[in-house]
Amino acid sequence: MEKQDDLTLMKPRSYRRVLMAGFRLYTGNFRRLFKASWQMALLYALSCGALGTLTAIKIPELSLALQQQLASTQGIMAETLREYMLTLLGIPALVVLAVATLSLASAPILSKLKEHKETGTITTPPHWLAASPHLMGRSLKGVFLTLVVMMIPIVVFAVFLILAELMNQGVLMRHLVTAIATLSLWLLICLLMYLPLYHVVMKYVLESPCGYWQTLWHNYPKALRHWGLLFLVFFISTLFVMLISLVIMMPSYILSFANQQAHLGQLMGDPLGMPSHIVLLTFVTTVLCTFIHFYLGQVILVHNYYVYGSIETREKERTENQSLNDQNTI
Repeated sequence: MEKQDDLTLMKPRSYRRVLMAGFRLYTGNFRRLFKASWQMALLYALSCGALGTLTAIKIPELSLALQQQLASTQGIMAETLREYMLTLLGIPALVVLAVATLSLASAPILSKLKEHKETGTITTPPHWLAASPHLMGRSLKGVFLTLVVMMIPIVVFAVFLILAELMNQGVLMRHLVTAIATLSLWLLICLLMYLPLYHVVMKYVLESPCGYWQTLWHNYPKALRHWGLLFLVFFISTLFVMLISLVIMMPSYILSFANQQAHLGQLMGDPLGMPSHIVLLTFVTTVLCTFIHFYLGQVILVHNYYVYGSIETREKERTENQSLNDQNTI
């Protein structure tokens, strides 16, 4: 009973307690969470496998063909150029597909976290589709609208740079170091100010009956008051995931690097030296690595779940104390 109470969501916690509770909940219920989400996680891994194979195999292959044709007297063939442009256009489409399948794959886990929030337990799912279509839709909508919000300050800065260049031709090149430093500082500020959005998305998916923009308007300032908790939990969780990811994704990185080096050597006159099944090998390796990496990354989601509970509890206590102070003043 004491251990179960330690995993209760609505408790004010320090960042250490959040990390401990998140790890305990995730590892203690991993089998149930895996059963609820493995089909959607596999769909996400397949989309990442297609994206990884395209960038690791097709792009270097077409780039090599273009460079060889440029070096020849015949020029670039229209068919090669068309295939190259179609491949480049396919990359953004696959990125959008990967983000969409990632949010849908996280929905069954969010569904189980919602069950834990309401009942205090996580049960084994009776069927493969553990998340309701409504929750999957809110998860998908929340992720993409959050990405839109994150892009706004970047677009604003890009417009500022364009206007500065139009008003004074060559000003960016004359002050290139200053422009790069300013851009880096702006991106850092944006990254730090994005942290409360994790709480907004979690509240929107798990609790809020209203729309995303209303949830953002009312809860971003609340989450901003707990920026320190968000930063510490997110930083430690992300650092943990990144360090282990280097090991998990290493086979995929090696294949990608080897293929790029092989095509670079072929440009210098060396034989390609890659096996005929390199495309299939790259795809399967990327799918397996991404599938494992997905469940590693869900540690951040579970930690964010407990950050959400801590913030909500502290905000409720703050409201009650403020009301009590107002009554005493009267």
